[in-house]
Amino acid sequence: MPEAALHPVITLHAGGASARLVPHAGGRVSALRLESGGGEAVDVLHPYPEDFFDPIAWAKGGIYPLMPYSNRIANALLHVQGETHALRPHPGAMPHSLHGNAHAQPWQAAQSGPDTATLTLDSPPGPAWPWHYTASLHFELTPSQLRVGLTLCNADQRSMPAGMGLHPFFQHAPAAQLSYRATTLWPVTPDYLAGTARPLRADEQHATPRHLPQGAVNAYLGGWDGTALVELPQGALISMQADPLFGHLVVHRPDPPVYLCLEPVSHVADGFNLAARGVADTGMRLLEPGGSLSGEIRFATLPNRP
Repeated sequence: MPEAALHPVITLHAGGASARLVPHAGGRVSALRLESGGGEAVDVLHPYPEDFFDPIAWAKGGIYPLMPYSNRIANALLHVQGETHALRPHPGAMPHSLHGNAHAQPWQAAQSGPDTATLTLDSPPGPAWPWHYTASLHFELTPSQLRVGLTLCNADQRSMPAGMGLHPFFQHAPAAQLSYRATTLWPVTPDYLAGTARPLRADEQHATPRHLPQGAVNAYLGGWDGTALVELPQGALISMQADPLFGHLVVHRPDPPVYLCLEPVSHVADGFNLAARGVADTGMRLLEPGGSLSGEIRFATLPNRP
């Protein structure tokens, strides 16, 4: 049977906009086109190759979900409620774990229509995460906007630490400008954990649009107000808006700057362990059996600057 038949891609359409969903590849969005302020459709995302899926060395592109946590857990040892849980380290982030396991599993299409779709995941306990959880992603497309609703539910019989977010890879040019408002910087350590939080300095603010410094960029931000504006290479402006649950923002750009990641997340890197040590404002949340987290993230085009 052809690979496309085994692993179908769901394509949403609304006017000139389209979104391609790849359920089997970790619930990813492989491509997104939205109508810009000028009426033409623009590519928003650095493309994800739909014919390639490696749950360990995944391709950098599209959008993927971060569940049941984002970023790293130090030394793959999770400390919560006085207990220590050993997780499976990620080969690309040794000795730490990385980005949960929702994006490394096949999702199921529970519903799809011309401009909406819902994907679901039932994740049993295992070496990557010792709790049973379920999750859903709900997509709604209009000509100028993609809405993504995320839900994470503790399906286990014991309390579960929980976090979530999205990891988009935006089309990017080095001179492109972006803006966001945040209050706190968690300095990034050499192995991408979070250092001691401090207020942002004036030269670190992006309240007004400006481009990033040259080279690789990595920033963990707290006190994010839920809005970021991104300039695409062709000049179109994209607004990313997130519900208050997502109070942290990760800014990542590699060198060379082939894409830009702006990741709305509910907690800082290693936030569960930091909270266990008494650190405040990490975004740590604990779900009782049957409890859930829900929030929405929206990607929309704006009128181009004059």
